[in-house]
Amino acid sequence: MKRSDISKSNSSLEKYRKQCQKIVSISNSIRYAGIINEYGRTISGRIKPGVKPLFSPNQVRTEFSAIVTAAKLREKSLTAIGKSNYIILNHKKVIILLLQNRKITYYVTFDQESIPTKAIIEKIQTISTEE
Repeated sequence: MKRSDISKSNSSLEKYRKQCQKIVSISNSIRYAGIINEYGRTISGRIKPGVKPLFSPNQVRTEFSAIVTAAKLREKSLTAIGKSNYIILNHKKVIILLLQNRKITYYVTFDQESIPTKAIIEKIQTISTEE
């Protein structure tokens, strides 16, 4: 790998770390903000201090793989219905917000009692599109 490629990669990782930190700081109800690539691998992630993770490392890999697989399967229907703005998954213990920006997926979890408001979603969308 060339030195310029390594430098570019490091600056991208730093950008993603900062984005995760910004997302977590938006609201006290946000538990986790993560960014995953098109293969389901974590690029960056930030869990709110004091929050106990719900997934084991193996469960995280399975979850992220399922998320990107579902996104790939939906790609062909997007020409008919348009690109998705975001997806909310409401589970018994947590609410998950998914946003896609190119081949990157933003995975944000919220406390079950805190359904993300339109204002919070818009702030996360703004951060996800920052260059």
